[in-house]
Amino acid sequence: MAYSGKVFEWIPISVVYSLLKDIGKSLTGRRRSNSQRLELRQKWKPQFEARLSETYRKGLRKDVIIRDLKRLDEYPESRDTKGISPWFRLGLVDVSHRGILVMLRHETLTKYKDGEHWRFTNHSAGERGDIRVVLLGSIPYDCINSVDWDGDEYYDFPHIYCMFAHKKEPYEHLGFYTATSPLPPDTLPIYHELASYEEVRRFSRKSKLWFADS
Repeated sequence: MAYSGKVFEWIPISVVYSLLKDIGKSLTGRRRSNSQRLELRQKWKPQFEARLSETYRKGLRKDVIIRDLKRLDEYPESRDTKGISPWFRLGLVDVSHRGILVMLRHETLTKYKDGEHWRFTNHSAGERGDIRVVLLGSIPYDCINSVDWDGDEYYDFPHIYCMFAHKKEPYEHLGFYTATSPLPPDTLPIYHELASYEEVRRFSRKSKLWFADS
């Protein structure tokens, strides 16, 4: 049977688009198979655990550089762009079975008027806040492509190359956490989530705080 070389002409454009879209999603880490996800978790979890243990045991800095794999060459100079930067420095503070936890900033929260939920503290109104917390971002192992543990000539901290696959950010989840202070010098603190970032922002909006969308 002879073929004219035009065997694919009959495929609808919508089908081709759908196939390309699925391939794109798989490349961003959103559609990895369970076996691929498990492989990545088994690969990265012990490495980050070892790094954290060494960091606390030796009193080293917790800094890491988060790099967007898609914008690899926008470092160390990055173009003016909307949204999240192609690279930034954060603190590696914990690991879980799903990924790593990085510290974005320290914060204070204030109880919402229902006495149950939390909102941002209005410092401009003289509020001191009810509790001190840290904002942590969870980066899944699925989205980590590689790590340069020694850094480079600009920053000699680990460089973590990620796919920014969650709304163009590396974080699967953002939350406000409290931390227990370690007793022995080489013991890692334990972080407990108090509230998600979205929840705090929502109740801050209800309190008519202008910075609730920050």
